[in-house]
Amino acid sequence: MRTFPALRLVAFLMAGVLVGTIGGRLLTEYARQAELARLPPPPVRVERPCGPVSGKTAIIVVHGQSNAANYGSARHAAREAVDNFDPASGKCFAAADPLLGADGMGGSFATHLGDILIQDGRYDRVIFVPLARGGASIAFLNNEAAELITNGIAKLKQAGLTPTHILFQQGETDAVSTTTAEQYASQLHQLVKRFRAAGFNAPFYLSRSTKCDYVGPNNIAAVRAGQLSAVNDALNIRPGPDTDTIGNEGRSPDGCHMNEAGTLANAVLWAAFVK
Repeated sequence: MRTFPALRLVAFLMAGVLVGTIGGRLLTEYARQAELARLPPPPVRVERPCGPVSGKTAIIVVHGQSNAANYGSARHAAREAVDNFDPASGKCFAAADPLLGADGMGGSFATHLGDILIQDGRYDRVIFVPLARGGASIAFLNNEAAELITNGIAKLKQAGLTPTHILFQQGETDAVSTTTAEQYASQLHQLVKRFRAAGFNAPFYLSRSTKCDYVGPNNIAAVRAGQLSAVNDALNIRPGPDTDTIGNEGRSPDGCHMNEAGTLANAVLWAAFVK
């Protein structure tokens, strides 16, 4: 008879912990959305011709989840000849955050990256093609959201543009799931094959990204192992930067998304791989 009150007490305490955890996450996400809501309206878009392109033009697809999808806390407008190819309209615009094609309303590392590549003398023009979606798992991007790649490929072909690089920054969502290393690598290979089947053979750079403190990732080791094992010479999948090296000094209070310093640091990390 006395076990029932004890069980009720344990259940109550467990429920309290669960509610507290969920509540904490919801409050963090609320704070995140409130932070982005304080940003000014998106800039007026300045259309530019997509062509012609030269051998000194980099055409860079940026895919993945939030840290590749305009979720930075500070926006940046490119100072150099950096353009944003919009997969919806098939047109090019002067690159200014939030970049057209991704779903966030904040800043992107890509805008900074374009400036770095031109200032470093590697290219005289950079065109970014954003496809990333916040909160997306590798399975979601490869299945339900496969249209992002299908449409991007079609619009690029219509515009006569062929990617020179594909950058993929993703993994935080899988780091809170049960995705195995083998599943991650398999899904990633299927995703890359969509580009290869279309004749887009640009090197595919894969970051190692799992850090997102506010959701308490507990599957980091498996995802990072999957990202490492997904590197594949036959598919021209190459290792990219380890963005987990950007600590909380470069993150928003959620320990996940990038603040202004982190967004720039992310761009610098990527610049080391874009040759």
